Amino acid sequence: MYNVLLSIAASLLMFGVNLVWLQPIAAAIPAIFVFGITLFVLTRRISKILEAEMEAIVPMLQARQVDQARAHLDAVRQKYGRWQILLDGQVAAQMGMIDYLQMKWDDALPRLQKGRWRNWAAILCIGLIHYRKGDKEKAYEEFANAASSSSTEPMIYLVWVTLLARDGKRKEALDALARAKSDMPDNEHIKNLYALVANKKKINTKQFPQTWYQFFPEDMLKQQMVKGRQQQMAQQPQPRFGSRSAPRR
Repeated sequence: MYNVLLSIAASLLMFGVNLVWLQPIAAAIPAIFVFGITLFVLTRRISKILEAEMEAIVPMLQARQVDQARAHLDAVRQKYGRWQILLDGQVAAQMGMIDYLQMKWDDALPRLQKGRWRNWAAILCIGLIHYRKGDKEKAYEEFANAASSSSTEPMIYLVWVTLLARDGKRKEALDALARAKSDMPDNEHIKNLYALVANKKKINTKQFPQTWYQFFPEDMLKQQMVKGRQQQMAQQPQPRFGSRSAPRR
């Protein structure tokens, strides 16, 4: 909000100065120009600061310091909330993503909804929550909304098409992929997925980018459990075979 107010103030100042020498209509033109430039510069500056602040929570989440990440986001909102329009929704979406990664779907949904504006990741997660709750039509609608929000993000289509294929909606999957190919004709993941669906072959999500697990944390949990069991098996002593272990005659 402060960005807008400062831009208006700069614009009014320019208008007042020019009004001494020019007619009102002529004085308004540079004032409008000053408003746009000032708002752009201030918004860009705050956005860069916010981007750095948001990146700071990544190592916290990787270290599973969830409470610290939430506290950091809350501090960002209190410090910059009055400067940037829609910041509250952005922070809410980030908190919703933390809930989502913890598979707290009911807690994540309202926060993601609050920050969904032009946020393809939040919209995609919203659709996936509806999918898990059994409302697949609503889920597919949200996937389409996510694609409209960011038409060149391949992960949207990887998730969307994979779920369509699992539900036996091959035609709809091919239609979505045709849309993806028109926006991203050179993307290898889209090309490979199109070939799999067109030839009715099984989709192996392990071939997808690691960001897949950002939207399917339960898959990551399963992988970690499997790795844990494999490590336990490897650490167990193995039985020895040979002359010493052979039964006596």
